[in-house]
Amino acid sequence: MNPLISMTGLLLAAATAASAAAPAGDPALARGAHLAQRDCAGCHAVTSGERSPNVSAPGFNELRVRFNPISLERRLEVFPRHGHEGMPQPVMTPGDIADLVAYIQSLEPSTRQP
Repeated sequence: MNPLISMTGLLLAAATAASAAAPAGDPALARGAHLAQRDCAGCHAVTSGERSPNVSAPGFNELRVRFNPISLERRLEVFPRHGHEGMPQPVMTPGDIADLVAYIQSLEPSTRQP
């Protein structure tokens, strides 16, 4: 076997493995998870596989399926200005919103049927 081809294959496999693992170490996901726990977990299921404490509040894995990242970000942008259905107005910067959207998009989609 050609050593150059073997080395290229090995490097390609290593790069693929590194890119697959990168999201888990993404600081935006960690910040988004922290915001979700701090500001949203009182009503919403913020991790896959749990139920929302408020039965009328969709879980974040359901939101991932309902909205694409752009529409989700647009919906979240109004919360700091106008509040959110009986909640106190959250303090969220545009960066916080982007991190929360990234976190929601990283969750496994809901398997619950509507």
